[in-house]
Amino acid sequence: MLGSLWLGRKTRLRRRGLTAYGASLIGGLMILAIGLPIGLPGVALAILVNGLALSIFSLIWTNTLQEMVPRNLMGRVVSVDMLGSYVLLPVGYGVTGWAADLLGAPTVFVISGALTAALIGLGMLHPAIRHLD
Repeated sequence: MLGSLWLGRKTRLRRRGLTAYGASLIGGLMILAIGLPIGLPGVALAILVNGLALSIFSLIWTNTLQEMVPRNLMGRVVSVDMLGSYVLLPVGYGVTGWAADLLGAPTVFVISGALTAALIGLGMLHPAIRHLD
């Protein structure tokens, strides 16, 4: 909610691509932090910041779709977007459970957070993301 309230106050958001991907990068780092020995208050803070980052990315993504996709194609584009976003979740849940049994939950958080941050960082290098305003 905090991210939504902050972003909702903006009348014009500059550098949307970098803001959205930067928020996702921070979210990935927060997932990594959950696997570190930071105690319950640290984990709670990491989860709060991750939620903030997710809401910022989601709002920017939805707004960008609404601005850039022609109205007559919106249903198709959003359905493909949702399919791509959610189709592999059950596989991910299964792999994550298996990896947690094999490596331990803290290691899985550190690895998955690092991979997320690295992939988002690579995405930030693309000119289409850097120049999305």
